[in-house]
Amino acid sequence: MIKKQFNMKKIYFPMLLAMIFATSCQTKTKPVAVEFDPVTAKAELTKTLDDIDASFKSKDAKTFLSFFTEDGLYCGTDPAELWDKAGYTKAITSMMADTMKFKEPKYERTEIRFGKEGNSANVLRQFMTYWSKPILVRDVMHFVKVDNKWMVDFTNFALVPQNKDLPKLAAVVK
Repeated sequence: MIKKQFNMKKIYFPMLLAMIFATSCQTKTKPVAVEFDPVTAKAELTKTLDDIDASFKSKDAKTFLSFFTEDGLYCGTDPAELWDKAGYTKAITSMMADTMKFKEPKYERTEIRFGKEGNSANVLRQFMTYWSKPILVRDVMHFVKVDNKWMVDFTNFALVPQNKDLPKLAAVVK
């Protein structure tokens, strides 16, 4: 019985040609870039902000909270007020159950800055409210696009006194 020896050298070149041919004949598709339109994005985000404000004013906690992601971080004005979605839901639901009427804040300044591809945005809003007068409140929110809807995954409320008033505030809280 004669054993035939397998010769790798004989099939190497044809295999190499077959691989080159197979890979070169595949069509190369480029991903379609979605053009970011800042005017449209700003209009959509402004509408979302209006919807958030309307649901807060009408004390519709379910609608209000639907704009916040499950994995977000939500910060109040007190250093201890750092909430996940469950904690924020509890705080907002309790606040909205209060019988006091919420006055619509008059925003003194609103700034919107989009990420490069338009899938995220930082929003800053400053306003005065009955409980903070004469100190401004600054609300900074980070929005992300989730299933073509703007959602908040971070918010931070902070009191922002003028620098000239800091020594007076420091003296009062001693």
